[in-house]
Amino acid sequence: MNFSEALKAMKMGNKVSREAWRGKISHWCINKDKKLVRVETNGFGYLLGIEFLIQAEDILAEDWFLVT
Repeated sequence: MNFSEALKAMKMGNKVSREAWRGKISHWCINKDKKLVRVETNGFGYLLGIEFLIQAEDILAEDWFLVT
């Protein structure tokens, strides 16, 4: 899916990621404060939410997918 579709999915409460990030970034979502958050593991299995500015490369990507 493209970023527009991924953004719609996040607005509906879904988590999304990109194929290019496999093994690096767990997923992105929109938190309760309506901020785009990148979620990663910290090496101990805990998830860390990081507010993140999206890059043009990500907006133009076509490899977004829903995280289940």
